Amino acid sequence: MRRIIAALALVMSATFLAVALVANAQSPAPAPGPAANVGDPADIAALYELQSAFHNAASVRDPVNGDTPDVIDARLRAMMALFTPDATLDLMVGGPNDGHYAGTGDPDDATTCPAVSGDVGGSRGTVCTLFKYVAGSFQQKNKFISLAPSYLTHFEVSGDTASVYFQCHYFNVATDPWTVASHLVFDGTATKTNGTWLFSHVNAPVAATIPVPGQTPAPLSSTSANAGTTAMSNVIANC
Repeated sequence: MRRIIAALALVMSATFLAVALVANAQSPAPAPGPAANVGDPADIAALYELQSAFHNAASVRDPVNGDTPDVIDARLRAMMALFTPDATLDLMVGGPNDGHYAGTGDPDDATTCPAVSGDVGGSRGTVCTLFKYVAGSFQQKNKFISLAPSYLTHFEVSGDTASVYFQCHYFNVATDPWTVASHLVFDGTATKTNGTWLFSHVNAPVAATIPVPGQTPAPLSSTSANAGTTAMSNVIANC
């Protein structure tokens, strides 16, 4: 089962992605739609590997028992290794942890990976702060995986910088069937330093929802839309 989940965390079938959209806690950011990548094929391939590593780091290793603190720490370090030291991330999901996160940091160092502070929309800490204290996929109680619509993933390279767009759809795999955790957009830039592509900036608004893998989406009524909005507002701060 772990091999299956690890594979799913890297890519999602295009068939699964042709689904109805549902309301979120905040108006979903519009997806750019399928588009041809722009840039040298070697750079595009490296960027695909970079975003694949992001989903891998964000996904639970033990979907049955949950990850141990040591495993979560290793996943956090793997995530930090995907960002430039001065990377920035702006969380914009309509939640209490929205704001600006700057710099990477060491998960075990409270000076570079402090708890969330400041006001909503302002400076909140480092990128390490966001993943360690806010991202639901790194909380020990959660067993989340991150799936990505491959047909919406897009890169446009210009020299040693690139625009990056993909989506992160988090599901709780501890339940049968799986349940939705959150739907987020990764809209930002990457920089090539010493031949290696790393994320340098991220805007992270809410993405339009997709149904649980393997389930047929039910028709959306006004009542279910309102219920979905309430449910999403309850979980988005932890995802």
